[in-house]
Amino acid sequence: MGKVKVALIGAGGMANTFHYPSVAGFADVGIVGLCDLVPDKLAETAKKFKIAQTFADYRKMLEATKPDAVYALMPPHHLFDLAMDVMERGHHLFIEKPPAVTTFQTQCLARMAETKKLITAVGFQRRYHPMINRCWEEVKKRGPIHQVISCFYKHTPPQTGYPYYRGAIDLLHCDAIHAVDSLRYFAGLAEVKSVASEVRSLDSWYDVSFNALVHFENDCIGILLVNWRTGRRFFKFEFHSRGASAYADIDGEGKVWVENGNDPVLATTHTGEVGTDQGHVVQGFQAESRAFIDAVKSGRQCHNNLQDAVKSMQLADAILANAINK
Repeated sequence: MGKVKVALIGAGGMANTFHYPSVAGFADVGIVGLCDLVPDKLAETAKKFKIAQTFADYRKMLEATKPDAVYALMPPHHLFDLAMDVMERGHHLFIEKPPAVTTFQTQCLARMAETKKLITAVGFQRRYHPMINRCWEEVKKRGPIHQVISCFYKHTPPQTGYPYYRGAIDLLHCDAIHAVDSLRYFAGLAEVKSVASEVRSLDSWYDVSFNALVHFENDCIGILLVNWRTGRRFFKFEFHSRGASAYADIDGEGKVWVENGNDPVLATTHTGEVGTDQGHVVQGFQAESRAFIDAVKSGRQCHNNLQDAVKSMQLADAILANAINK
């Protein structure tokens, strides 16, 4: 395969800030079309990324441009029918997280991808965060990871309406799915053996705090700490193996200590690790898109495919179902 022909659906903020700058920077990708229902957004995004062909109907775009792969970036409650249609037409597919509103919808999408033998990717870019991965790999040099902590905090005052799409999807499956998926990934993508959890609403009418202890089949213990009623936003990880530990903040620094040393064997920052402060590079979006395009070219799935996304949604289900205080 020469240049991969990519068509884009959606001209929102995430697409413009993180996903499209990544794709547009690849020499082996040709962006053949852009679709959005809002004329101003469509025109502005097309101009920004020098996209010649624009459409208000994605079906007409797919018929006219015949892309190899499609980026469909939109809220989960608007995504399902479109994603199924794109895959039924035989196009490889990249979508944002969450992959769907429910686990069952995610399973249906995954089955379509399998039936059509398509490459897919879900936007779990934390898996590709350069600094976090550097710390993770350094700890693994000492042996298998036996404990992972995935900690995602936000300051979100209680709202009269539900904060995610007027209640189309709950907090854990929508935004905090990043922390759930990262827990699985950095624990080695092993199957889940058991889950113990507690879920609280605190001063909100909806659940905002999710804490879980997950035992994986590879004997790694995962600890999930999610809370939307804190002082500010933080997304941090801890990785531990025999004699080595990493403490890393996706928007700050990462350090690795071994054998009770006084100084870390690795000390880096989220921007210093990649030599830039461009968000799409720093936060792993570029590496994620690179993996997807490479997978399309090689025919070998990337690890954040739809089939694997089903397991992250299932773990979120289990955290809610096993809450001891519900």
